[in-house]
Amino acid sequence: MDSLVERIQTSFQLLRRNWDSEVFNKIEMPITRPQLFMLYVIQRHERCRLSKLAEKMEVKPSAITVMIDRLEKAGYVKRAHDPVDRRSILVELTPEGRTVLEETMQKRNEVLKKQLLQLKPEEVQLLAELLEKLATLRSE
Repeated sequence: MDSLVERIQTSFQLLRRNWDSEVFNKIEMPITRPQLFMLYVIQRHERCRLSKLAEKMEVKPSAITVMIDRLEKAGYVKRAHDPVDRRSILVELTPEGRTVLEETMQKRNEVLKKQLLQLKPEEVQLLAELLEKLATLRSE
């Protein structure tokens, strides 16, 4: 079993590295992978507290502040005071942020689709089912 775990881990790392390389280097994306993830999290929550972003990104709130500063300077997000708790800051996507997120996600999907077209349809179906199953499992 240890051998299989190592093979799976190595394959995941290689797949991620190759995918990121093709998406972010060859296509020349205007944002980094962590910035993309941050925009994605913000979009899913519409307006998001900085503390929630830090939790989702598994980083300290100070790191989030720096990343939000960069995204705000690029015009992708804007900050606002929480109307319920004026001490809290909310961040939301700007129209430019939505556009860059949509375009980047579309390009990522194109790269994945191109890779999946090299598999048989039943292999793609099995892969989807296994990944969905793994995503819902909890380690005990």
